[in-house]
Amino acid sequence: MAEKKKVLLVDDDPDFVEAVRVIVESGGYDVRVAYDGQEGLDAVAEEKPDLIVLDVMMPVMNGHACCAKLKADPTTAKIPIILLTAVADRVTTSTYTHRDMLESEAEDYMPKPVEPAELLNLIKSWLQ
Repeated sequence: MAEKKKVLLVDDDPDFVEAVRVIVESGGYDVRVAYDGQEGLDAVAEEKPDLIVLDVMMPVMNGHACCAKLKADPTTAKIPIILLTAVADRVTTSTYTHRDMLESEAEDYMPKPVEPAELLNLIKSWLQ
């Protein structure tokens, strides 16, 4: 049997992490979690995930900074990253903008709240 693809989920909201973990595991993926950008970087080094689902607004290191570090490192640059963000709803109250999303080197991004089937389809499309 083929080894399950590993998805690293990085988000500072434990309830959200648990809900998304269940969704992604239902798609047959092996899910690892981290709760901020620095933990995410450490987990990438340790786990070697096939794909990363990364929240933007987090303490310690935000998703943009984490994404930039991963893309700057030749050993992790090829790992697809999907940024998750509630920024679309909060552009007026957040320091993040749509331009940040477009300028980030992430392969894709998805607004929160996440639609489970859409997220699974997005993950599947990047892991094929």
